[in-house]
Amino acid sequence: MSESEYNRDQRTTLEAVNAALARLSEAERDAIRETIQPYLRFRDAVDRFFKEVFLAKCTKACFETGLSACCGFESIITFASDHAINLLFSEPERIAALIDVLRRPNLSGKCVYLGPSGCLWSVRPISCAMFLCGQVKSLVFGDVKEREEEWSRLQTDEKAFTFPDQPVLFDSLESRLIELGVESPHLFFHRSPGLLLV
Repeated sequence: MSESEYNRDQRTTLEAVNAALARLSEAERDAIRETIQPYLRFRDAVDRFFKEVFLAKCTKACFETGLSACCGFESIITFASDHAINLLFSEPERIAALIDVLRRPNLSGKCVYLGPSGCLWSVRPISCAMFLCGQVKSLVFGDVKEREEEWSRLQTDEKAFTFPDQPVLFDSLESRLIELGVESPHLFFHRSPGLLLV
């Protein structure tokens, strides 16, 4: 079986972004990493909330049953900026593992990035971090209004990094990648008709 279109597009983006970042000096990469720090703090807050409130229920209701909507299909949405952030905070071995898994046919019926120990990304794509299925939200939120309000605040905070109605991190990272000559089907902030209208 040959490489799927999804795997090919993911690998093309990963390799193009990785090559572009490799052309920068360490000082330039460090400067970009510095601009990403507020986003990483936000992601830490999301991960903390998920672990404290959702993890046990998600594991039991979805992952252990094989019914997972988040990791149960191949075509998760990734942005070129997701790839850049992940690559800037990944060791070479982890990057090589991502490229390797994308070269192989995905016969699992699950996300290509889902390994035996969980996600292969160091910093998971934002669409994965912010996805919660309706079933688990109903279980967790129930009558606990404070939890639902906290999740709503995190969703609002996400927009400061990813919703291009103002200058945001994902847009500026993508602009930098384009300046570096990256061609990718995941340059949604500059190529997606929907996002260009925001």
